[in-house]
Amino acid sequence: MATVTKPLVLITGANQGLGFATAQQLASTGQYNLLVAARSQEKAEGAVKQLQDSGTEGSLTPIVINLDQDESIAAAAKIVEEHFGSLDILINNAGINRSSDPNATLRESYRAVFETNVFGVAVMTATFLPLLRASKYHDRRIVNVTSGLGQIGIAYSPTSEYNAKVWELPVYRSSKSAINMISAVEAVSLEKENILVVLASPGYCRTNFGGGQGVKSAEEGARPIVRAAIEGSSKELFGKIVEDEKMLIEFGW
Repeated sequence: MATVTKPLVLITGANQGLGFATAQQLASTGQYNLLVAARSQEKAEGAVKQLQDSGTEGSLTPIVINLDQDESIAAAAKIVEEHFGSLDILINNAGINRSSDPNATLRESYRAVFETNVFGVAVMTATFLPLLRASKYHDRRIVNVTSGLGQIGIAYSPTSEYNAKVWELPVYRSSKSAINMISAVEAVSLEKENILVVLASPGYCRTNFGGGQGVKSAEEGARPIVRAAIEGSSKELFGKIVEDEKMLIEFGW
């Protein structure tokens, strides 16, 4: 088993976009050991090489995690347990906004997005929770990446540029609403164990996820994720969404 002297952070979907930018920002501090997760070994190793080539410091370990497959998640947890013994911070970043099948039916479209964005995240957290519980780190966290599009108030708002009249996206919106509720319940249930569950909302970013469109760069979008993972205190962040330079309380709306 490897000797870990710095907090161990696992980031899903870390081979591109917001996940890669998050890994880059955390690695640049030199204060964390990172598990760089992607759907394939090739993608994970490619991301690690790119991070190393950019001059980032710290330990970078590629790991394969396909959120659509429980066996992939379980295999990754076993690897982390065997090599490190525990996990300190989990960042559930990976997600999709539509089915990869252009001919998918409505049911298939919902199923594809929920498999990754909701079921995959729920299984990730449940599977890695024993490793978080085994950690002696003083500031254990689970960060779930959400979106303002998942907030009911924004969908209804006549003044928001992201309301449902401008952006319908019912499949993606509902998947993030589900993650918000899952996170709220987990935050309450894990508070007594001093494991913080917090939401991060990166905003509309120029990544492959959004077809290269957006008002922010991936680097800007990653900053709320990084802050949710390593800044502030559990008391300050409990029940909050970290978004840009402020924290928003998440109630039903």
